Amino acid sequence: MDIRFFPGKLAGNMIAPASKSEAHRRMICAGLTHGETVLSGFMASEDTQATAKCLEALGASIYMQGDSLTIQGFSHSHDLLPVFDCGESGSTLRFFVPLALIHCHGGIFRMRGRLSRRPMEVYKDLFVPHGVTWHMSEGADSSAELMVAGSISSGEYILPGNVSSQFVSGLLFALPLLNGDSDLRVLPPVESTGYIRMTVKAITDSGVNIEQTGPFSWHIPGNQAYRAPGGVLQGDWSQASVILCADALGSDVTISHLSADTLQGDVAVLHCLSKMGASVIESENGIRVSAGNLHAIEEDMQDYPDIVPVLALVCQMAEGESRLKNCGRLRMKECDRLAGTVSILNQLGGCAREEGDDLVIRGVKSLHGCQFVETYHDHRMVMLASIAALLCDESVQVGGVEALDKSWPDYLNVYRTLGGIAQ
Repeated sequence: MDIRFFPGKLAGNMIAPASKSEAHRRMICAGLTHGETVLSGFMASEDTQATAKCLEALGASIYMQGDSLTIQGFSHSHDLLPVFDCGESGSTLRFFVPLALIHCHGGIFRMRGRLSRRPMEVYKDLFVPHGVTWHMSEGADSSAELMVAGSISSGEYILPGNVSSQFVSGLLFALPLLNGDSDLRVLPPVESTGYIRMTVKAITDSGVNIEQTGPFSWHIPGNQAYRAPGGVLQGDWSQASVILCADALGSDVTISHLSADTLQGDVAVLHCLSKMGASVIESENGIRVSAGNLHAIEEDMQDYPDIVPVLALVCQMAEGESRLKNCGRLRMKECDRLAGTVSILNQLGGCAREEGDDLVIRGVKSLHGCQFVETYHDHRMVMLASIAALLCDESVQVGGVEALDKSWPDYLNVYRTLGGIAQ
């Protein structure tokens, strides 16, 4: 689906949608709890629905009413090799492979889009030498399918830290459920450390004991049980960063339901925008950013890659040449986001380029727009294009807008409510 976005500004107040990252983690802890857990402030998206389907494949029951999600943890025997429909959610896939091996002796993981091209060798290298069968194939509807069969045992697990923190989280969820004690160690450099800390907090909040033995090393006693608490999900800094960057470029939106005291790595958007010359204003109504005389920055983005595309847009309108470093993981997302960001900015009259894993952006005075922007069916690219269109001299037609359903289905409604014109 194509939509045309028009120049203008956003203004008003909005409530940040619930954190997708926190929702994944707390849903899994609830699904592993023998009892009922209620999570409020929940936002359904394709990714969180994938996690819900996979919990149901494990035997959990899930009921949603409004923004309230009720999860009844599994309490019955499980089918051997159930089907886990992961959609395009990398978090879901990597979180559930170890859990499936523990509870169902494996499973069939269905993947759509580019998900099957994202790295899975970390698990393959860990599990196959210990007897797990691993087979990738094409399903009946041309979606990719990964079949894993076997079981995993307690013991020592050593993971590389430079591929994806999701593998670390997957093992952290699973190892407390094994019969014996385990030790998990992540080798430096460790990327996306905030997401690992989010997983540890979700697990320990659920009554599971994890003993930290080093910066990213844990001793994990076995035979533990999850007792997940209910409660309200935090606001999502990944999604809020899109609007906060629009603020830095001249919009005026105050966002409530955000906490600066969070383990979400994307809260770093406040640091980055402040460093560029914008002002962060906190009030009883929420958080907003006030535009200032923006100047270039050099920033390591290794721990918060999701904010790179929209932050690159702010860099594009800043004076001087910015360098966003260590963005290589963007190539392994729903599209090659590094190349996609460069393409979109340059199509609109910007000046951006890749240098290895760095994104280099030389500031320009204005963006002229173009007739059509390809977003490669990636929700982050759609958001980037929609905010960029506010600054252009002409309207911009954006393709693949349905990709927003993956993470923020209500984005267009929010955008229009704030005064954005999208037709």
